[in-house]
Amino acid sequence: MKFKLIDILLFALVFVFANAFPVDLLPVDAFGEIAIKISLRFVLLIYYCYTLWRNRINIFKFANYKRALLFAPFIMVCFSNLIAAAIAGLNFQVGAIDPLYISLIIIYHLFGVIIEELLFRLFIQSSLVYASSLKRILASAGIFALFHLINIVNVSNVNALVTVLIQIVYSFGLGLLLAMIAEYTYSIPTCIVFHFAFNIINMVLIENVFYLSIPVLTYYLTAVGIGLVVGIYAILIYIFVLKRNDRYFRE
Repeated sequence: MKFKLIDILLFALVFVFANAFPVDLLPVDAFGEIAIKISLRFVLLIYYCYTLWRNRINIFKFANYKRALLFAPFIMVCFSNLIAAAIAGLNFQVGAIDPLYISLIIIYHLFGVIIEELLFRLFIQSSLVYASSLKRILASAGIFALFHLINIVNVSNVNALVTVLIQIVYSFGLGLLLAMIAEYTYSIPTCIVFHFAFNIINMVLIENVFYLSIPVLTYYLTAVGIGLVVGIYAILIYIFVLKRNDRYFRE
């Protein structure tokens, strides 16, 4: 499948608007802020789904879930922060939880993940029909990482800026894994499940359930260690599977 460049640019523009909208400047509390963010993502999701319906695209039609088993080892990436917390000997005690707020956080991430996978893996990656699988994977991951520059709008100091830059680096790594899954399985749903698991386990559990503060050195060493293991496995998959089965996305 292939989308026109003007359509992709429009998809990207509304994506940036929905994610960079300065909700924090509005006179609302935490619940109001997350509710507005969810509303913006919901409207964007409806627009993307309408695009799929208008173009008669069924994201489940060509999905090959058996091939997804090849990428099962990638799941360790979703637990990287929990592994780092365990190595650091942190206490996994559930903090004060507001069920409604946690539910809103989960919905917020779910909408965001679906939108990102449709934009980067379907609208963009699948449109590069004349490029090799490697170029499609690199392009999808690179654009996915660069779009995280949107978070600069929330930067207020040098430390926050460094955090955003680091986020761009690991987003590129995550983007490579997701692009490989999409390339070989034709399965956007599989990408959505993997991406959602990554966000919920690595972010929501750490930040909103256990309220853990992982030591910086342990965090980076764990991330590098897991990244090397998964990276080597990903390279092997590319050499022995993807490179030998370089196919275009199905129409």
